[in-house]
Amino acid sequence: MNKFKGILFDFDGVIGRTMEDNYTAWKNVLSQFGIELTKDEYFLLEGVNTIELAKLLLSKNGKDTNRAAEIVKAKEEYYLKNNNFSLYEGVEETIHTLKGNGYLLAIVSAANFSRLSNTLYPALLKEFNTVITGDKIDRGKPFPDPYLTAAKELGIEPSECLVVENAPIGIEAAKNAGMYCIAITSTLDKKYLSKADKIIGNFSMLLDEIEPQ
Repeated sequence: MNKFKGILFDFDGVIGRTMEDNYTAWKNVLSQFGIELTKDEYFLLEGVNTIELAKLLLSKNGKDTNRAAEIVKAKEEYYLKNNNFSLYEGVEETIHTLKGNGYLLAIVSAANFSRLSNTLYPALLKEFNTVITGDKIDRGKPFPDPYLTAAKELGIEPSECLVVENAPIGIEAAKNAGMYCIAITSTLDKKYLSKADKIIGNFSMLLDEIEPQ
């Protein structure tokens, strides 16, 4: 796999162990609007831009979609006050190794940059050559735009990118961008990740799949 020059990572559920806290934040805020959100429903929707996710859930429940921004603001505030952020095992070591091996690195996430930058450790954030977040682009996952934007900022072709994802919508975005995708079963069973080119069990297994430059 040494044809790759860049490794592009989703954030929630791949780098950060954030899915449970994000779900709790969404569930808490949505309940105030009379909307029930199950964990299975949320985990399968992971990767959708936060505003689009709020609009989707409002519309599905017959609510006014104009309140999407209000919901997202409340959700992000709840998350920042109540999260217990941690990295998945092996993340720091793997990122440092890939960087040392000459790979260009990017985070490509539906999260807002403010939340991501306020939770990810600054020293680790600096390891990434670019960070593409949901508030920086017009069309989020499953459209290819986030990953294509990252490739452009890294100065490489989509075919030179390897994507690491954990959810169907993110995998679809990577494949729509013409990129190779490895999925990690960190939050969902492998049956939901079948469109990925490769499925692995945890972040630490990445180095077995990616050759040094």
